[in-house]
Amino acid sequence: VTLTVNGQDIAKNFDILKDPRLSCSDRDLVAQYDFIKSVNAKVSEAHEAIIEIRSLRDQMQAFTEKHDNEAIKASIEVIDSSMTLIENELYQTRNRSRQDPLNFPIKLTNKLAHLNGLIQMSDGPPTRQMIEVRDVLIEAIEKQISAFERIKTNDISALNALIKEQVTEFIKTN
Repeated sequence: VTLTVNGQDIAKNFDILKDPRLSCSDRDLVAQYDFIKSVNAKVSEAHEAIIEIRSLRDQMQAFTEKHDNEAIKASIEVIDSSMTLIENELYQTRNRSRQDPLNFPIKLTNKLAHLNGLIQMSDGPPTRQMIEVRDVLIEAIEKQISAFERIKTNDISALNALIKEQVTEFIKTN
């Protein structure tokens, strides 16, 4: 570690040791770390999908505000409603205050992230039940992310083709 004080560096080497009061093995701690890491990775992936959904929604909304084409607007509405279903499965979008989780159930990412809080309450490997719950939630999240990927591949591509076609038609007629 290096400590810098008033422009002067002081460096010392040290070893990180396991708390001697812990009864779990190094292997147990590695299992706990790997579990936490896998949960964090999937929650991050889901959050990135949510961010992308919101970005696409903003882009589509900006387009419809500037262009008045019913076919494009209809396509955007279908895509937006499909993405909204996915977003609402991944994350509780209606939470605005601290009391809202009482009124609106938590969704997949919140449930999965909560497992990390539970495992960090102890020093040891995840229980069989924690692993099973993680795997079920990850499978459900992957289903939603796959659905979003299909929307991007199929629906967004079709929308872009429709926009290109409409622009080409507009140019030809004017």
